[in-house]
Amino acid sequence: MIKNIDKKSILSELDRTKLPTYWSVYLQYEKDDELSSLTKDALIEEIEKERVKEKPFIDSQIVISKLLTKFSENHSFHRQFREKHPNLDNGQTLGMQLYHLMIQDKDIWTYIDTKKRGHLFSHATYFK
Repeated sequence: MIKNIDKKSILSELDRTKLPTYWSVYLQYEKDDELSSLTKDALIEEIEKERVKEKPFIDSQIVISKLLTKFSENHSFHRQFREKHPNLDNGQTLGMQLYHLMIQDKDIWTYIDTKKRGHLFSHATYFK
């Protein structure tokens, strides 16, 4: 479950009826059982590693970059992703998957949308 730092409401379910149109990218990827299961398991593993720390903190950009690097060394993920989803950005798609997993998580994580100086796009951070 997640909550925004400035709001007290807790989000525990992804309301697919109210998602912005760009979420169609993730919804398309989610139907790819092979790849989405692979990345889901890897992201859950990263969440679990962080959960046991004294001050759990997940920077989506770092986690996804680490995951994609790991896949490039040991797996044909990148080739399969480009073949099956040529119009999708793997980093953006995995960011949405991580967000979805954080919503489904049993613990409450605080969500912040962060934009680093000099970066074009923002990314999410989660902490407990």
